[in-house]
Amino acid sequence: KRKTVCAGRRGGKTTGMAILAVEAALAGRRILEAAPTSDQTTAFWDACKGALVEPIAANKIYKNETERLLIFPNGGRIRSKTAWNADTLRGDHADLLILDEYSIMDESAWNEVGSPMLLDNNGDAVFIFTPKRKNHAFRLFQRAIANDNGRWEAFHFTSMDNPHLSAEALAEISSDMTAEAYRQEILAEF
Repeated sequence: KRKTVCAGRRGGKTTGMAILAVEAALAGRRILEAAPTSDQTTAFWDACKGALVEPIAANKIYKNETERLLIFPNGGRIRSKTAWNADTLRGDHADLLILDEYSIMDESAWNEVGSPMLLDNNGDAVFIFTPKRKNHAFRLFQRAIANDNGRWEAFHFTSMDNPHLSAEALAEISSDMTAEAYRQEILAEF
């Protein structure tokens, strides 16, 4: 029901979530993806549209650029919204809520606003982020690790786990960053 994905920068988090969203919408689920800023939602939105170019062009899937909304004939839906202010998510609903860059969102995006959105259909939530010290995302990740009833699951990836990144750049980046920044941003350590 709840998944946390802690991964290094350029690790493929948003692309993976776009794939998950498209598959879920094709199965008739309502997906809401939220990230702190418009630029961050754009990567997800563009990946979803890119995967669905043909059915969108054939008018089999309705697309609204202004609302960043895709509506499928089976009732499935993908919507992407900003969540810098968590209250802007109020009034929406989802079967699958994806909180992208959760570590830089306000904690209330989940515990006050997001969680109640899932009541209609006992929906699922995915939290994806690169660590930002030991904040609320850290506590959520620890909760997922400690869970023993199968409700929560935790995943961890480093930037090096993305086979599409330049091996040369990955080898050299440590000289461009502090040791602490490298551990947080590339190794996805808290």
